Amino acid sequence: MSTPGQAPTGSDPDRADSTWEDTDTVDPAGAPVPAGGAAAGGAIGDGEAVAGEAVGDAGAPVPVPDLADALLVGYMDAALATLRASTPATLPGQLRQYQTWTPRRLKHPRVLSVVRRTLDLDQKFRAAVDERVLQEEDVLARLIRAGRHAEALASGEPPEAVARVGVALGQDGQAAVRAAEDALARSRAQAEAAAARSALAGAESELEQARARADQEAAAARTAREALRAARHELRRAEREIHTLSQRCRALEQEMSQAAARLQNARAQAADEQRRLGGRIAELQALLAQSQRQYRALRKSSSQVDPVVAEAVGALERDVSALRRAAGLEGVPKSQAGAAPPRLPERREPLPVPGGLAADDPETLAAWLATADVLVLVDGYNVTKHERGFPDRTLEDQRTLLLDLCRRLARRWGAEITVVFDGASVAPVPTRLPLGPIGVVFTDAGRTADDEIVARVNAAPSERPVVVVSSDNELRERSAALGASVTRATALLGLANR
Repeated sequence: MSTPGQAPTGSDPDRADSTWEDTDTVDPAGAPVPAGGAAAGGAIGDGEAVAGEAVGDAGAPVPVPDLADALLVGYMDAALATLRASTPATLPGQLRQYQTWTPRRLKHPRVLSVVRRTLDLDQKFRAAVDERVLQEEDVLARLIRAGRHAEALASGEPPEAVARVGVALGQDGQAAVRAAEDALARSRAQAEAAAARSALAGAESELEQARARADQEAAAARTAREALRAARHELRRAEREIHTLSQRCRALEQEMSQAAARLQNARAQAADEQRRLGGRIAELQALLAQSQRQYRALRKSSSQVDPVVAEAVGALERDVSALRRAAGLEGVPKSQAGAAPPRLPERREPLPVPGGLAADDPETLAAWLATADVLVLVDGYNVTKHERGFPDRTLEDQRTLLLDLCRRLARRWGAEITVVFDGASVAPVPTRLPLGPIGVVFTDAGRTADDEIVARVNAAPSERPVVVVSSDNELRERSAALGASVTRATALLGLANR
């Protein structure tokens, strides 16, 4: 429950002023008088009456000077502290409702306005505030009474403290208040000047940086223009070279066309001549065979051979030999003189398997890799996709890991290793990539790695040993039929950690 003249604790400062007319009265001079009468108003202590004696003697209280908030904040803090330290009976009626408020709530602008108005109108409350300020700043108050406020400011006293004591001293402190105002103005002017100088220095620094950037950009632009001119010159030179090379290519194409036509004509003439000589040889062979039969018959019928017949047979044999050399048929059996004999390749022998080992053991493959002039053909994806290979990796990672393994094996044993991949599953790449001691082949579209490996086995000389690494049974059978040594992918993968 609240008492008359005092608002409940925690009341809103925005509604506080509405209770004044209900609890207080105003005397003819304009100063509010508490509802309790003169006894309540006169409850200010004797010390407060002494502090306000000068003001009381002068009649109406001196209003609080209209100063900047930065100078007046100290005096207002002292007034709020006096408000909180006083009892409700000693406070003016309009301030009693704020006596129990926290310092933070007392900072409300409307509360500060009520307190300042009370300082202007209530002599005793003003005297109590002045006494508190003078007790807290006793040394500074003596300096200001002696007119030495300039010394106080020069010694480092803040303008706010000098102004607070000057306001508490009333007429005696007006010079100190004005000096504090001048000091605050000078301080603000110096701060503004320093800020302006700092801003000017920053602007000059930014200007210098902008100039440096502009110079750098201009230099870069000049360099770019020079590079552009050089590129244009190089482009024109390249265009001239391309034109010259194009003309040369067209001339070479014409020459190649002419040479091809001449070669075709020469081949046709050679074929005609070979057919003609073949026919002539066949005629002479038939004639020779008849002459030989006649010659043998004559030898059987007579012990003496006619020298003329013998000379004719010898001459005929010499003519047949000369025609064979001219037709390129020297050394061809007489029964096949009219056609080229087919060339039957010799059988390649597979490499021996070391004793106690199988063909699919890693040790067997290591022994084969150490064989002189051996050719090793690896079925790439068949090895990488094996369960002991790298089936969970991407195709690029599979190729990289397998090629790294083959490179290490080739360097260790000195074998020639060629890895064959199906080219349809990758982007267009060269047919053969040089990777140091190993070779890599990507097959063309429509051609499998199995067919490429079989073709390479067949193309290798029969005396050269060939090893095929694959777990594909069909490829193993085709390669073994050509005499190659075959082993499974596990043999190659087993050498990875050796």
